[in-house]
Amino acid sequence: MFRRIITLFSLALVALAPLGAARAQQGQRLNLIRDAEIENTIRTFAVPIWRAAGLDPNAVEIMIVQDNALNAFVAGGQRIFINTGLIMRTETPNQLVGVLAHESGHIAGGHLARMQEELRNLSTLQILEALLGAGAMAGGAVSGSSVGRGGPTTGIGGPRAPGSLLSFLHYTQTQESSADQAAMTYLQRTGQSPKGTIEFLNQLQREERLQINRRDPYLTTHPLTPERISAFEQAAARSPYVNKPDTPQALDLHHRMVAKLMGFVAPDMALQRFREADRSVPARYARAIAWYRKGALGSALLTIDGLLKEYPNDPYFNEVRGQMLFENGRVAEAVTYYRRAVQLLPSSGLLKIDFARTLIESNNPANDREAVRNLELAAQQGESDSFELWRLMAAGYSKLNNPGMTSLARAEMAVVRGQRAEAQSHADAATRQLQPNTPAWQRAQDIKAYINTRPAGRR
Repeated sequence: MFRRIITLFSLALVALAPLGAARAQQGQRLNLIRDAEIENTIRTFAVPIWRAAGLDPNAVEIMIVQDNALNAFVAGGQRIFINTGLIMRTETPNQLVGVLAHESGHIAGGHLARMQEELRNLSTLQILEALLGAGAMAGGAVSGSSVGRGGPTTGIGGPRAPGSLLSFLHYTQTQESSADQAAMTYLQRTGQSPKGTIEFLNQLQREERLQINRRDPYLTTHPLTPERISAFEQAAARSPYVNKPDTPQALDLHHRMVAKLMGFVAPDMALQRFREADRSVPARYARAIAWYRKGALGSALLTIDGLLKEYPNDPYFNEVRGQMLFENGRVAEAVTYYRRAVQLLPSSGLLKIDFARTLIESNNPANDREAVRNLELAAQQGESDSFELWRLMAAGYSKLNNPGMTSLARAEMAVVRGQRAEAQSHADAATRQLQPNTPAWQRAQDIKAYINTRPAGRR
């Protein structure tokens, strides 16, 4: 299920927070998006790069931010944040891979190590608050983090950052160049062309020229784009892979991802771009989702059913049909499609969470135990930091009349939120309600010990 995690920020922001400054100052919301297909596609492109960088692919997280700006950044250890605007404006997988290679260079290089160490153990929601509040990000990717944001000052003649911050920003320019050099190395090691990065930087340069009167060149966290383009052009001249094209499989994945993302976040644009005459799979996928987003459920179901007829074993088509039905009150029907999606892609913890939500909302007692079982598997598959998982787990165990496990799930919810007192209270209750020395009872004890030994604000 394509979902948004919505967090409202009303924080005092410093100069290194162009991503959130405009929104937070206006009291607007910042959305994180979770979608199994999009995340898996990005990981498919990124894993060879991560291995070339000496990174453990299982340790790197991809976070998708709903924002139209061309931006990506690293924060909190090994979390790569990528804006939807950046993804949708890449035309080839190779362009996106260049961004991922750059960000991987930040991680492998340990850039902003002190700030990242402070953020490393925070949950995703806490990291965003810390990020926007303290501006602890390693650059703005290949993209220039203040494009379209008016820069981190109040304009020409506005307040300037303190000297220590200016020194820090000068240091980050060096790190951006280092990340670019690392990206060139990773592309070479994985047999990929630097051309995509050059194409993307040229696109960035065009946007920078439109914004030049609204930026403070001294406060930019990147070297000037022409210098970056020149460096990649020199790398391209030396690369034996300069003219190597993207594979048809990679192109298919990329086109589907962009089409799906556009259908969800910009349905009008999707319908304009993907006309009825276009019968390709990505075009039909985009139209199905766009119609659903605009409330035309009949057209949406008709289109997705056409795709399912041709590709009945596609887990994501099954998932999207389940979402359409679920969000239009047809929960019992949605269960069938989510179950099929999970059967087709058992490795996805995120799909299991969405399936469990549908089972719980079906209000069928026969489904509650299956829901909890799927949530437990999702937690084992890397989703244990998900607030939604533990919220659903608490609801599922409550329906099963298991107060001890309900309290334990609520304690986990509070841990993810960084709510120490609430976590302590629920862990105490779980300790009293659960059978002593069982794994669940021991987990409650561990939560209590963890809370008592971690400094306030850390997870």
